[in-house]
Amino acid sequence: PGDMLRLFSLYVLFPIINSSCPDGFELIKDGQCRGKYMTMDLWWDESQKTVISKCKEINGLPIIIHGQEEQDYWTSKEPDWIAIGLECNLDTKKWEWADGSPIDYKPPVYDPALDQDCYAGCSWSARARNDWYFSCDHHKDTGADIWCTTQIQQPIPSDDGCDGFADDGDDGVCYQIGESAENWQGAQMICQQFGANVASIHNDQENAFIRRLAVTNGAANGVFLGATPSGKGNDYSWIDGTDWDYDNFNPGFPQSALGDCLAMDTSKADGYWINMSCSSQLPVACVREQKPVVEPFCATGPWKQEELITSPGFPFSANISCDYFLTVEVGKKVEAVIELEANCCCDFLEIYDGQVGGALIANLTGVVRSKTVKTTTSNTMRVNWQPNGGVNVRGLAMSFRGVLR
Repeated sequence: PGDMLRLFSLYVLFPIINSSCPDGFELIKDGQCRGKYMTMDLWWDESQKTVISKCKEINGLPIIIHGQEEQDYWTSKEPDWIAIGLECNLDTKKWEWADGSPIDYKPPVYDPALDQDCYAGCSWSARARNDWYFSCDHHKDTGADIWCTTQIQQPIPSDDGCDGFADDGDDGVCYQIGESAENWQGAQMICQQFGANVASIHNDQENAFIRRLAVTNGAANGVFLGATPSGKGNDYSWIDGTDWDYDNFNPGFPQSALGDCLAMDTSKADGYWINMSCSSQLPVACVREQKPVVEPFCATGPWKQEELITSPGFPFSANISCDYFLTVEVGKKVEAVIELEANCCCDFLEIYDGQVGGALIANLTGVVRSKTVKTTTSNTMRVNWQPNGGVNVRGLAMSFRGVLR
């Protein structure tokens, strides 16, 4: 499904979707990712500092245990022992977790040192026998695994109606920069997926804002603008239908021999425009009107092929369940591409072949990227989003189309 895969590869270029869990980590609960970061030799009397330092490399924390679920999870990961993030607070002389949180859980068996004044140069581990072990020995463990956690958060919806886009102030529109499009037509397709158009510009303020936004997003060598020739000569018009009431052409431009599409040169502060071939490959500046802020709800469709479909509140909340019935022409099967961010403990996406009583095609949770699923007997696919909290995750984004087999 090349077009739909491209839709999602383009979709993740926008800031509202960021990489969630590090590669190989599991998204378990409340947006917490857990996984093995690396394997290295550890000296026991320094392992605490080493583990904390290594986890910081991925903006993470070492293992922190506040309950039996976490204790059971972590001790199941290693057959012998696993380093945990207890460290000594030298001011209070008490053990605490690496994030500063107090010890509010203890396993059935633990070293008495946990209840005594602490001191530096010692480390703790959780063991498969359901206890915590304490050591201050200068002993090296060869090939020890370092496990970490990272925390993802749902993005915060803006109060200006520009969710996922940037607002330059008082003109009632929102802007965003997408990464490189294959050509100008591809640039417009990127913007249309988000209810936007390739950007029109109407004054110096907008021009400067788009230029700064482009540079901030790494588009330092130019972006497509949303203008096309309107007739003979060098006349242009904006594809969003707004008036052509401003221009900022580089001196000597446009030049008819260079092409019919417009781009902004973002390499210089002037943000001058040039015309160029429409088959050029460039990032794109998108513009859309501000949207009213509304409470999320489960929409009923009908759903169109190739459109972007998301769970209620996506990506700012994911706690509302919703059923989607994706239907294509009789004689075809439904093929969908799924993007999902859900807690493995609690949130699930069930996909069925047909409407009611059909076979279960897939039961998904965790972080799912560009997964293709297809019906085998029906021209309808039922997609059932069932969050149990949806805490700190973005939820579901998908698209579908009809295929012959």
